[in-house]
Amino acid sequence: VICFYFPEGVQLLSLIDKAADACRYLQTYGEWNRAAWLAKVRLNSEECGDVLKRWVDHLCAPQVNQKSKAILVLLSLGCFTRVAEMLHSMRYFDRAALFVEVCLKYGTIEVNEDTNKLIHMVFADYARSLKTLGFKQGAILFASKAGAAGKDLLNELKQPKEEVTEE
Repeated sequence: VICFYFPEGVQLLSLIDKAADACRYLQTYGEWNRAAWLAKVRLNSEECGDVLKRWVDHLCAPQVNQKSKAILVLLSLGCFTRVAEMLHSMRYFDRAALFVEVCLKYGTIEVNEDTNKLIHMVFADYARSLKTLGFKQGAILFASKAGAAGKDLLNELKQPKEEVTEE
């Protein structure tokens, strides 16, 4: 059984239906886990989402730098595009590409002009990564999914290697 001790002010705010204010109070004093717990227990989904998104911002701050934990919070909120952006920005190209593929398969990322740029960038960077590792077929596959972002790489990968001949 998890039992949190909350300061009296937080308890009072919760009792008078001011749980969102109580969460902000807890966050102000660095009690992020308690604020998240209280939000999940007492707030509606929109208010809870706001509290958790502030937590994500805190986790991503340079002085905290807990982006892996932030990704888990974003996943729990269903913010899949932000998860893909964060994985990509952390240079986890393999995870980002596979995550985007799954999201596209199950329709959890809305495809529009902005997300298309992200999707193509993720696939192109993963293709480059695969090429560097020597996985040509995988690189071709992901470069072909990268649209314009992968066009040059795809052409480069499909060209036969020129052999060096000694004279």
